[in-house]
Amino acid sequence: MSPFLARLTRRLIRWRLADSSPADLLARGERKLLNAFRRAARCSPAYRQLLAEAGIDPAAIRTPDDFRAHCPVLDKSATFGRFAVRELLADDIGVADLASVLTSSGHGGGGFALGLSTRSQLTDAAFTIDLGLDLAFDIDRRRTLLINCLPMGVTFQSDAVCVANVSVREDMACAIVKQAGDLFEQIVLCGDPLFLKKLCDYSQEIGLDWRRYRLNAIIGEETFTESFRDYLAGVLGIDPDQPGAGLIGSSMGVGELGLNLFNETRETVALRRACARDPALRERLLGPAANGMPVPTFMVYNPMRTHIEILDPDEDSIGDLVVTMLDPAIPLPLIRYRTGDRARFVTPETLEALANAIAPGFRPPALPVIALQGRSKDILPWGRHVDDFKDVLYRHPKIARQLSGAHRIDGDAQGVRWQLQANRRAGTDLSKLAGHLAAGLADRLPCVPVTVQCLAYDEFPHGRTVDYERKFVYWSPLES
Repeated sequence: MSPFLARLTRRLIRWRLADSSPADLLARGERKLLNAFRRAARCSPAYRQLLAEAGIDPAAIRTPDDFRAHCPVLDKSATFGRFAVRELLADDIGVADLASVLTSSGHGGGGFALGLSTRSQLTDAAFTIDLGLDLAFDIDRRRTLLINCLPMGVTFQSDAVCVANVSVREDMACAIVKQAGDLFEQIVLCGDPLFLKKLCDYSQEIGLDWRRYRLNAIIGEETFTESFRDYLAGVLGIDPDQPGAGLIGSSMGVGELGLNLFNETRETVALRRACARDPALRERLLGPAANGMPVPTFMVYNPMRTHIEILDPDEDSIGDLVVTMLDPAIPLPLIRYRTGDRARFVTPETLEALANAIAPGFRPPALPVIALQGRSKDILPWGRHVDDFKDVLYRHPKIARQLSGAHRIDGDAQGVRWQLQANRRAGTDLSKLAGHLAAGLADRLPCVPVTVQCLAYDEFPHGRTVDYERKFVYWSPLES
């Protein structure tokens, strides 16, 4: 596809999205769902066996409701933990057609899962990525440099932006900005929160003036809090509450399913920040229990690419996130795949009713919205959440500046220990830092004794030099 035709197609898709409602898009996706199921039942040896074991006759699945009521729910252990990849691979895909392999992070335990792509999918990948970038950052109107700081070999293909795949090298990222940033009208940084914290620290040490550039950021790999968004915005010179400013937004993918399955938009960022400021709004939107948990991340998804279910919801409508990919040529057709995340749906009607309380002129996104509460294992044994600790860490920028961002929680309802790693350049009075952080936790854990320890960089026992190639473990029940 020529650059001109690609731009024209992206504009047409943007227009169609703006002219559609979430209900329209969901209905179109439902029409693709049964085709995805039937192909998996026909072409995947592993899925045929799973259906047989569950006593499911594929011919009996005639409607989306049949699909949701009867088809088995899969996860990593039931697929990659049990079957060889050859058995999971659709037999209408030849091995010679495969062009790339992406692994999951391995963070969830139980080994690695794989995501496979064909050569034709890779050809289409650049357009898909460019469409997402254009929806978020108007790349068709601004010359854009994307600096990809994601680890684990995650790279991007693009026909519209200039891409620098630097992995977790803060020195390379900053050198590119200093030497080539002026060639572009905007810069998009892509990385996980812990590495972006390191990038911020390093840039401040070398005196890099981010305010010379129009900055944006895409954050992936893990959830983060509004205090972290504020911290990053303060370093990069972005006002998250200014519609015309750069965008700091998150993206969520699953290695075995695909990149960027869910993402924030300017509207969902405004929604989350309004909920963070106004507990009453949060309660009206999510129910009375919402104020006992961190503010969820509100994200949109494309229902013509993914079919989303929330299984076994609790009294607050939060349940397990389950995804079915609708691509008719996907090499590994994973049907009703449980990702390990907790989420709930947010209806357009609810957002419309609360629009005036969210922000002046607020309009709900054209795509469906979920409220992502994070990984199931991020909920701590005493009922609180790992993000409570992340929020306290970044609440005061002067304190956060002296910490690396790496920290470890262990304990139970009888007592919690929170250990944090100081930066190499932090002052010597680490006990004073610990006291400030302990005071910030008091309202989050009013009935649980907490010990806070700020440790020198080389004395932090949980990876003395943090490996930014791997997801960091903030909570480990085995240490309790």
